[in-house]
Amino acid sequence: MGIATLGEFKELFRRAGVRTVYVKHLATKQDNEKNQVVLASEMNGLVNLFPARMALRAASQSRKKRNSSAGRPIAEAGLDFFWMDRSGARFHAPRTRLIEYFQYPEVRLSGFLDRCQWAPDAIRRDKQAAFGQRILAMGANSAGEVVGLLLTEAEDALVADFPDLTPSGVSGVLGVLSTTIGATTAPRELLISDLRGIVASGWHASVRNKGGKIVPFSGNQGAGYTLEAALGVETNALKAPDIHGYEVKSYRGSKISLMTPTADCGAEGEMGFREFMDEFAKPSTKGDGSARFVGLFRAGKLNKTHGLVLGVAGYDPGTDRFSAAPEDVRVELRHHETGRLVSGWSLEKLANSWNSKHAAAVYVRAEARTAPKGDEYRFLQPWLMCEGTDIWRLLRAIAVGRVYYDPAHTIYADGSAKVRPQWRVGTSKFEESLRELYARVEAVG
Repeated sequence: MGIATLGEFKELFRRAGVRTVYVKHLATKQDNEKNQVVLASEMNGLVNLFPARMALRAASQSRKKRNSSAGRPIAEAGLDFFWMDRSGARFHAPRTRLIEYFQYPEVRLSGFLDRCQWAPDAIRRDKQAAFGQRILAMGANSAGEVVGLLLTEAEDALVADFPDLTPSGVSGVLGVLSTTIGATTAPRELLISDLRGIVASGWHASVRNKGGKIVPFSGNQGAGYTLEAALGVETNALKAPDIHGYEVKSYRGSKISLMTPTADCGAEGEMGFREFMDEFAKPSTKGDGSARFVGLFRAGKLNKTHGLVLGVAGYDPGTDRFSAAPEDVRVELRHHETGRLVSGWSLEKLANSWNSKHAAAVYVRAEARTAPKGDEYRFLQPWLMCEGTDIWRLLRAIAVGRVYYDPAHTIYADGSAKVRPQWRVGTSKFEESLRELYARVEAVG
């Protein structure tokens, strides 16, 4: 039975755990498994809407293709994609991916029929003509699964009366729809409204949302946890952004942590954590019996405690060009005398850590105070809404020292361990730094 109302449509996605849906009216003769489905002109925004596993391969060496991007690897992004039928049943399409074609430029959805037990016939090139107008809807849930539903004029009365949607801001062909609030309200506007309410309400007790239950919290992460709880976001380490397609970050003090990817190259990538710490950690200056691998590592600057220098391999800052071979591009922490690679982060590892959550982010400044019942925080305006980043912007920011490595690896006296590979940025010139990391930065309040 077809879908007749917008309410039925939204309920199907709500049951799949999807809060925000992105919609494309498919082309009459294109947008099928043969031609693939065009979703945008660039990759960076899409991997924020749809959590993805980035993969990079050597760039095209063609001199004939318009806009070929020699000297930069080609990006692909695998999705944990499921087709959903009209009953809400879901069918895994494990080969689904986004492919960026620089020469057009455009990003296409591909592989969505491969090894899939069921998929809608209307997406098949040899059958699509019988279905009339088609509408593809896609959205991600908190587990990072991407759910797709295909409506057709021949089967679903809703197609003839589908509302005009607010543009997504990521792609001109994708409209956006909330499944929980106003039908055509843009997620960005929903987040702005939520944040204005939180700012206006003043001081908030330090809490976290643990499995849907608000509980008191005491610790350095209190501001971030409290802001997430006020937005209805559970404390998580999920692949997907926090809310309305945005990663939410609260900050106070002189620095803010951006991400925590562990090294996958060099000694740290090859050794177990304790083995690495046995060789490279130093006794704590606190005299508490712990061993620590800590310190500030900024590109081109020698860390005298460890004798290590941070750098970006495979990048020429003079020409602003990256190596076309993905395996040659990585961030390295090397010993300044021996050249030994102590810690390294591959291009793919960093791309997955950065792109999956940070392609759109909001940074909110906080203040703290101690109250009779514990810590409290209030959140300030304006906050900074940032969109349009990619791995290349991050690598450039590391290469010029804007983003730096500030690990806090620890083996405590009792033998317990803490793995903390923090990448940070300073807040003294925060907006300036963000403008290097993002294509669009707006102060909102």
